[in-house]
Amino acid sequence: AAALGAGLAAAFGTGHAAMYAVLMASSSAALALPVMDSLRLRGPQVIAVTAQIAVADAASIMLLPLVIDLQRAPSAALGALAVAGCAVVLFVALRQSDAKSWRRRMHVYSENHRFALELRTNLVVLFALAALAVSTHVSVMLAGFAVGLVVGMVGEPRRLARQLFGITEGFFSPLFFVWLGASLQVRELGAHPRLILLGAGLGFGAVLAHCAGRLLGQPVSLAVLSAAQLGVPVAAATIGTEEHLLVAGEASALMFGALLTIAATSAAGVLASRRQVTNGPSAAGPPHPPKHD
Repeated sequence: AAALGAGLAAAFGTGHAAMYAVLMASSSAALALPVMDSLRLRGPQVIAVTAQIAVADAASIMLLPLVIDLQRAPSAALGALAVAGCAVVLFVALRQSDAKSWRRRMHVYSENHRFALELRTNLVVLFALAALAVSTHVSVMLAGFAVGLVVGMVGEPRRLARQLFGITEGFFSPLFFVWLGASLQVRELGAHPRLILLGAGLGFGAVLAHCAGRLLGQPVSLAVLSAAQLGVPVAAATIGTEEHLLVAGEASALMFGALLTIAATSAAGVLASRRQVTNGPSAAGPPHPPKHD
């Protein structure tokens, strides 16, 4: 990814080699994992690629603010440390509330009175960390990742998990895609047709970079599946546009490259599913027992 990023930056004269490398090395757990779940992909190799996607997603979220503007990397690092420090304080506070049974009492009270206090509290904390991230020129994805990590480590009640899933799928996700579609300036690619090649290079470069897993025995279909991108290119395009760090049309090229990885991921998921069916249960691992509520 580093070599491909340097090559693209040199070819198009943008000077964003580090950012391109992070983009091509990134993955999107929000895209890839639902595809794997819907196709019922199972087995040890699927578990391995799931961990790979999670690590790549987390690492790229943390690295993006540092590489998108190298001159502001120290201040971005301080902003990331501030978000991480707040997440640590939140974790300690939640653990203490667990030890003193405050969370349990709040959970029972909220459930009895249908106040959704846990959901409200989590959203307030998320928005507060997101505001801190924006004020320190760090991606809000880092704030969301930090809050999710803390909630996962402490342990979320099943009721809270359903509430978070509902508000995400019913409100935040549709709103995000409406905003994304409205913010894309496709005409810029028409005005700068050579940047279409940049987008294609980023998309196919990401697929090629992730196919390096084949050298370690990873199936090509799963390697391509791990190349899915969305959140990191969106963050790069948003931050770069707001801070005037990108050339005209470059943000649209980033999103075009992300769309190419999504198309490749969809095709790779179908191929991986067919391969699993062809090889039978032995390759996919033992079937999961039925779940009971």
